[in-house]
Amino acid sequence: MGSRETLVFADKDYDFRIPALLYVKEWKIFLAFAEKRTSPRDEDAKNLVMSKGTRQTDGSLQWSNPKDVEKTVIKGYRTMNPCPVFERKSKMLFLFFIRIDGHIPEDKLKQGQTHLCYITSTDRGETWSDLKDLTSRVMDSNFTDYQTFAVGPGHGIQLSSGTLLVPAYVRVKSGERFKSNSVVLRSVDLNTWKAGQLIGVESGECQLAEVSDGKGGTQVYLNARSTGAPKPRVEALSDDDGASFTLLNKRTLKEMPHGCQGSVLGFPARELPAGGSSETALLFSHPTAGDRKDLGVYLRNSLQDPWGKPHIFHKGASGYSDLTCCEEEGHFGCLMECGEGEESHRLQIAFREFDLKEIV
Repeated sequence: MGSRETLVFADKDYDFRIPALLYVKEWKIFLAFAEKRTSPRDEDAKNLVMSKGTRQTDGSLQWSNPKDVEKTVIKGYRTMNPCPVFERKSKMLFLFFIRIDGHIPEDKLKQGQTHLCYITSTDRGETWSDLKDLTSRVMDSNFTDYQTFAVGPGHGIQLSSGTLLVPAYVRVKSGERFKSNSVVLRSVDLNTWKAGQLIGVESGECQLAEVSDGKGGTQVYLNARSTGAPKPRVEALSDDDGASFTLLNKRTLKEMPHGCQGSVLGFPARELPAGGSSETALLFSHPTAGDRKDLGVYLRNSLQDPWGKPHIFHKGASGYSDLTCCEEEGHFGCLMECGEGEESHRLQIAFREFDLKEIV
């Protein structure tokens, strides 16, 4: 398995941003999602696109030609922030996203102009269910005075208990202005979705990982964009399956000058090259230089250990990213924004595989 980058979403007529990635071991397939845009601007997003990665006999990964996720093509709306999560028992893929009226910038949106939606697939994304809109049941019933919200972007997770968690944020009224707060959407029965408590500190796009609590149980770890940069990134833990969180005191991960999404992924510490305990190790991907340059991946052997220094695996312009486990232990994949291509001035999204030995 090589470590070179492969372009997954690239087109001379469109920009691609906001990557989301899953490896579904039950289907033996990688699923990549992104937003297709007519310009880099958020308000020029059109709809979601998808590509599938399948392992070849020589170990390489072959990506299918990108195609529109037709159920997210809605006249008069732009669809954004793909957030896939796989339910193991039913073998059902959920794809969460938001749809927004027209081309209104996020800071000009009003309550009712953003909609929380999802579609499902049981056949590797070949076909999808009709769209379900959860806005009135999840958002409007939990937050009385908000401006807008979003899910992900990037992957959601299923806990060992079976509960599905979808990371999100909501801009709620705070004094004279609206402030962004991370929040988690939860489902125990796969049908009923509820929003947990707001994180309680200004924060934005977040991702989650289930981690060992060191006592035979588990907690949910949250890592979120700091919208009050240059503050460090927001990190928090939940003891109730993501319903509420307590902020971690020692937060050392740096945020970009204007903030940027990052991806977090948990995996068994035993997969570390030197071996490990029964703890959960963590990976985190994020730009490391300037304003969204030099994408790097950080390693944390356990929650009791500090974050290591980043291993840079994409030099130059970067941005949002999403991490996934691959088929083999200690092997991972990253789907990332990679700036301008050599033959085009369009924004593109690439995939890269890496091994723990590269970053230890």
